[in-house]
Amino acid sequence: MVSPTVSASKREKDPKKRIVITGMGLVSVFGSDIDTFYNKLPEGVSGISPIDRFDASEFSVRFAGQIRNFSSKGYIDGKNDRRLDDCWKYCLVAGKMALEDASPRQEVLESTSQRSRIFNDTSMPRFQS
Repeated sequence: MVSPTVSASKREKDPKKRIVITGMGLVSVFGSDIDTFYNKLPEGVSGISPIDRFDASEFSVRFAGQIRNFSSKGYIDGKNDRRLDDCWKYCLVAGKMALEDASPRQEVLESTSQRSRIFNDTSMPRFQS
């Protein structure tokens, strides 16, 4: 058996530049359950429907993938839940679900709490999500 001769780039070898995916979390039009989400994909189920969260009559596109029945309970405290935009809530909840899925030891969570960051951006800044 011949081993591959392709070498990882310098960036991939630098431990400061590498990442490891240890857990998954998501908030989607199909809910927040990873198995349900991945089962819907090969079935070809669409999560797109007419927009009903706001009046979209003035827009040329009136269909979207809207997240319904979302609950941040157990992930975001009440004060922040009222203050945060929906997009931020989805991001934070999915991130916390990924941490739970990774099942890190408590001492790992405590030692990385000051180094952990979440970056969030949207393609249309300043719009209510």
